[in-house]
Amino acid sequence: MELTKQNVEETKGVAILFMLLLHLFCTKSYSGLFQPIIYVGKYPLIYYLALFGDCCVALYCFCSGYGLMHNYQKDKAGYSKKNRNRIFNLYIKYWIIIVLFVLIGGTILNKPGYPGSINKFLLTVTGIAPAYNGAWWFFTTYILLVLFSKRIYEVILKRNTVLIVALSLIFYVLGYIQRIKMPIVLDNIYLDYFLRQLALFGTSQFPFVIGGIFQKEKIYSKINIRLSRDKYKDFYLYSIIIGMIIVHSFIETLFIAVFTGVVFIVCFNLISKKEYVSSFFRYMGKHSTNLWLIHMFFYMIYFKKLVYSPKYPILIYIWLIILCLPFSYLIEKIE
Repeated sequence: MELTKQNVEETKGVAILFMLLLHLFCTKSYSGLFQPIIYVGKYPLIYYLALFGDCCVALYCFCSGYGLMHNYQKDKAGYSKKNRNRIFNLYIKYWIIIVLFVLIGGTILNKPGYPGSINKFLLTVTGIAPAYNGAWWFFTTYILLVLFSKRIYEVILKRNTVLIVALSLIFYVLGYIQRIKMPIVLDNIYLDYFLRQLALFGTSQFPFVIGGIFQKEKIYSKINIRLSRDKYKDFYLYSIIIGMIIVHSFIETLFIAVFTGVVFIVCFNLISKKEYVSSFFRYMGKHSTNLWLIHMFFYMIYFKKLVYSPKYPILIYIWLIILCLPFSYLIEKIE
């Protein structure tokens, strides 16, 4: 049995929870920000859990690659039109959020630079170079992934899977080097922009391609069949996740996030869950796009002191979600 639409929605729910965890607590300079309860050596346990959350973008990319490949195989003729509608709908959501949080919020709260210059505003509205919110870098990258997805899937379906994975991995490594390790900065602003977007695309396309390959080769189903009859299945899967968290605490690099992310997706969806647990993750998945686009306005830009006021990590975490959800409903209502 392949990943269902509900499985993908649950995975997106985990992804946004990981993103909030990462952004709130992945810092070793927490003094005055929050009060940890449990420590592992010199640093809080919450830091290592948040560090593992850096696979959040990989989860989103995998889900997109997997779901869009299903759509492409189901309706190749109408695929491009549906993607245009998908992009347009995302822009509508994005513009609503800009109006609420940049134009109205920035004006009411008298935040310098919100909205700022016309050039800054136009580059953001078009999605060419989103400003105002650091989490918006992925908006442009996602649009490019969707636009190029048809060509990507044509190649995946026609070419050798091992070759595709190898080439995609090489692109990922080069993108990671340019983005994180040794970025090349060019004097020409247009070439520099192109190089920066190419690096972001390179680090995002790998989990996207892997998602497409999972759909093509029915990899999840094959793993599911092998494990479904093992009575210790859940124990093995939980052990793998815990093992990855421990390994990542020693190897603190974003490079491995794509690999931990893909393994986590398989483990998470194979683990037996109560219906109320699955329902919670689906609920968060439904709001995941809104929370991705707005959460940084709360914890960093406008209301940092308010968000961190509960002091303890679990309370801060729940408090941020509570603050964001009403605005998510408002965005949906406006749409």
